[in-house]
Order: sequence, then structure tokens, then C-alpha cells
Amino acid sequence: MKKLFTLLFTGLCFATTNSNAQTFWVENFTGGSTGLDVSAFTSTNGTWTCTIGSEGDTPNPWYVSCQEAGHTAGACGSPCGTGDLGASLHVGSTSLGDNGASYDAGDGGLGFENTTTDRRAESPIINCTGKTGINLRFYYIENGDGTTDDGYVEYSADGGTTWTLLANTAKTTVCGSGQGQWAVQNYTLPAACNNNPNVKVGFHWINDNDAVGTDPSYAIDSVSLSTAATATVPVASFTNTATSTCFDSCITFTSTTTGTIDSVRWTVSPSGATIASPTSTTSTSICFSPAGTATVTLTAYGAGGSNTSTAVINVNPAPNPPITKTGHVLSVPATYTSYQWYDGASAITGATNSTYTYTVTGVYNVQVDSNGCLGNSATVNTTGIGNIKNTAESFWISQPNSSTVVFSAAQPLDEALTVAIYDATGRKIISENWMAGTSSKQINDLSLPPGLFIVKLSNSSTSDVFKLLKQ
Repeated sequence: MKKLFTLLFTGLCFATTNSNAQTFWVENFTGGSTGLDVSAFTSTNGTWTCTIGSEGDTPNPWYVSCQEAGHTAGACGSPCGTGDLGASLHVGSTSLGDNGASYDAGDGGLGFENTTTDRRAESPIINCTGKTGINLRFYYIENGDGTTDDGYVEYSADGGTTWTLLANTAKTTVCGSGQGQWAVQNYTLPAACNNNPNVKVGFHWINDNDAVGTDPSYAIDSVSLSTAATATVPVASFTNTATSTCFDSCITFTSTTTGTIDSVRWTVSPSGATIASPTSTTSTSICFSPAGTATVTLTAYGAGGSNTSTAVINVNPAPNPPITKTGHVLSVPATYTSYQWYDGASAITGATNSTYTYTVTGVYNVQVDSNGCLGNSATVNTTGIGNIKNTAESFWISQPNSSTVVFSAAQPLDEALTVAIYDATGRKIISENWMAGTSSKQINDLSLPPGLFIVKLSNSSTSDVFKLLKQ
């Protein structure tokens, strides 16, 4: 048996309505508690009812609650919180309970449960006396399984005695986060509803128990009736504070959309950007990555449909130059606007060229500016290489046999050293060159009698001495 737990899985659809309409009836489904069956829900309009057809033992019930919050078109779904419209009418599950618009698709006829469902949530009677050209409008989400797990909108012109199909609402799509994206739908009621005091609207859900289906089921919010007039489409437009930016930097976008809008949606292609307020009707900050060309789109949803506006943003990469080390000289390509060398986290005063000559060991890197974008090189560790003072932890001496002495360094030398050995009287016994770029120097065939000897390591600028005890 397939059980489905996704709370919201929604999308967008567009139809006409009237931005100048005179609304005369609204149902927002406020005040519904968790697990409240629609037949127990009463609003200022009256009590909602539920008509049930031929069903199994665990059908999908209609609930009114905050487990599935209502939203305007273009917003991704959630339980009730901040920025939503409160509780919604939605199809849940008898076996799983009220988990929002999440339903049980059934056992496929295996016999341990039967979720076959055929039920219509029906509004109280709506008095449409004196109203003509009536528009029905609502926000919704819907998925299921084709026409076998499906939602419909119906109406009654005789107070609920007979019902007529108005529309099979389209399935909706999904936000990139996996949550649903709410849609708005509008229909003109037939002439039989004009000037009629006994109108009802209903939302019908069916499920065939074949264990096939995908959440969400069906959720409805902000149902309204209004007198019709000419619908208009908003004209989407926006301004932005820059047309280029740096990797992981941000630009502010401000909507200048004209016309009456229901909601908006900011998107960026390709993905990777962070949008601070993707449904803001005023402005939002967008932080870009990765580097390259990004297209920002503002989609405005209105009574007559939707309209989009786009802008192309050039996202420059953060520079990351390689460091070349020659002796004590560190360098990067001389192609950047500015340079600042660092020893660890500390900026080096005056070190603002493409090269830097260090005099003490440390961990060096350089920050550079390219097209207004700051970036850092990788670090270069010079500890224990160039400065042979305080070398107790950087150099050591070993004697693998009686006639061999090995000098070792913690890492390869960045310049050559001279290795000289003296006896206790100060007489030089041997002097050899320790090549740059190597980490060890071996002296062979060294016939030294037992006793104490002095070893001197020196380069062009400094020197240090060690004691060697020959066994």
C-alpha cells in the first residue's frame, strides 16, 4: 500500500477575473482546528456540509485546519505561520490523520484497507439576488493521479438538491524546495446562478484506491464570489542597483510593476542564487553564485493573467591567483587592480605590490582586486625554511653509521646552505653545499674519532651552530 506524506506540492495556473469586481461573498476557512471535519466547520456564512458517495472503509476526508495553510498565487506552501492566509479546506487521510493535503492512495485492492473516496465539500447557501455575471475565485493546490485521484469544482442552483460540474481543475506544480506553489483560479458561474438566492458551490474529490498517486491531494482557500467586469493583466517591471556583481555578493531589485496584482514571484536562472524575499511585491535582495551570467525574472500575477520582466546580471568570479616562490621572494601575476599581503591574518604594512620579499618565516597569502571583486591566494608556509635561527624544531642531525652524518629539515630549503664541521679546537674538517629544494643532506666517508664536534649551517645572511657528539 502506498502512503503519501508530502504536505505541499503545488503550482500555477492562470484564468480571468475582475480586478475591479464587487465581491459579495467570501469564505476564508478561519478558525479550523487540527483534524476538524468540514461537516463540523461553521463560519459567518453558515455551516459547510459534505455529501458522500460510494466509498471504502478508510476514505479521504475533507478537513479544515492550519495543517495546510492557504497562500496567494506563487507562494510555496507551509503549515500556518508567518505570511500565509491561515487555515484551508483540504483532503487528508482517515488512516494517517490530518497531515495537510496529504492523502492515502489506497492498498491496490489487497483487502487490508480501502480508501475509495467520493465526497463533495459543500458551501452554505449563497444569496446571489441582484447579482449577474458572477465570478467564482479561489486559491488552490492539486495533484493525485490523473482523473482517478482528482478534484472538481461544482455548483448547485437549487440549494444543493442537484449539482452540476463547473470545471475539472488543472493539476499544479512544485517549488524548487519541494514545497507546493499555490495557484489562483477563476470561473464564471452559469446564467442559472444569476439573481438566484439558492446558490451553493462545492469541491469534489475522488480516489480509486489503486495505491497510485502523489501528494498533494486537493486544498482550497479564499473562495469568493463577485460581479464580473473586464479583467486586466499587470505589467511586470523592476529596477536593480547594479548589472554586475561579484561571486557571493548581492544586488537589490525593486518592483515597479503597474496594474493590480495578486502576487509576484522572483526567480533566478541558473539556480544557485539566494533570494531573500521571493514573493515580495516591493523589493528583494539576491545574492549570486556561481560565477557566470544569471537571468533574474519577476513574474506578476493578476486578474487577467501573468506578465514577466527579466534582467541579465554578470557575476564575476572571485580571483584566486597562484603564488610563485623564488628564494625569499613571493609573487603573483601583475594583472590586478590592487594587492595586500598578509602574514597569517595580519596585513603587512606597505606590502601592496605584486611581489613581497619576506625576512622571517610565516604563513603568507595575498588579497587582490579584480573588476571590483576581492579574492585571496592560497597560503604559502615558509616556517623553518629560510630563517635558520631557532632551528631546534626545524633541523636535526642523525648518524646512521660510523662514517655517515645526515642533516634533515622539516621541509625543502628555499635557498642553499653551507654545512661545515669543526673539531673541538676550531679546525674545519669538512665543508659541503646543501642544495636548495631538498630536505636532507648526507655526508659520507666521514672518519671522525669519538668526541664532540661543532656543526655550522649558514646562508647568505645568517648562520647557526649545533653540537655533534660522535660515539
